[in-house]
Amino acid sequence: MVAADLPIGDRIRHYRGGRRQDAVAGLVGISPDYLSQIERGLKVPSLPILYALARELGVPTAALLSEQPPAEEQTTDSAEAAVGRALLGYGPARSTTPVAASTLRDRVEAAWKSWQTDGDRFAKAAEHLPGLVADVEHAVRTARTGTDAAERRAVLRASADLYCLLRSYLRRTGRVDLATIAADRAMHAAEDADVPSAFGAHAVACRPASRGDPVVIVGQVSHQSNGGMIKAACLRTAFRFLRS
Repeated sequence: MVAADLPIGDRIRHYRGGRRQDAVAGLVGISPDYLSQIERGLKVPSLPILYALARELGVPTAALLSEQPPAEEQTTDSAEAAVGRALLGYGPARSTTPVAASTLRDRVEAAWKSWQTDGDRFAKAAEHLPGLVADVEHAVRTARTGTDAAERRAVLRASADLYCLLRSYLRRTGRVDLATIAADRAMHAAEDADVPSAFGAHAVACRPASRGDPVVIVGQVSHQSNGGMIKAACLRTAFRFLRS
């Protein structure tokens, strides 16, 4: 845990951990001497450099700025806390090669199947979701700044389905705050994937729920897009009353 009163330079050094100072500096685009001065409190980084450092260190920018430790950093002994950390920006370094969209799709579909059919679904979700969320979040950030449009759409479609699963899991484990974040990201990811039919399905399935709202289940659909058939995982809803 990072102490509440640590200055920016000490926080950067803390999150850098055992990584070489010159390696991190080179990946961010600054000199090792400049990074050393930042860590020693002799220089104050500009916001663009601070943002680049946060991305390379795999933490949210707020973790380097806040006077208090991020809430999700205070408790790391639960799956919900680990999922929250991933949603808030903790994860692989920016320079880490992201997991391919096809692999993410397989993992998301397996997670959905487990959630729908396994008797110990909460235990399995707690085991697999934190790592899956971190990998998807990293892949989404990389895809949004990349040039491969097809990969970007595939990553965003996989992320939309994962966020809807997260919404269901987090709501049932009492983290309504994080469930709301997941629902919002599901809708935005589906919309940004440029697949209108997927956006419509996700928008219905992932709106904030209350008693009487639809229960989310997953299905497969193929639709025409750009002259070819694209297989997309989309959501449909089965209407029944939720029980607390």
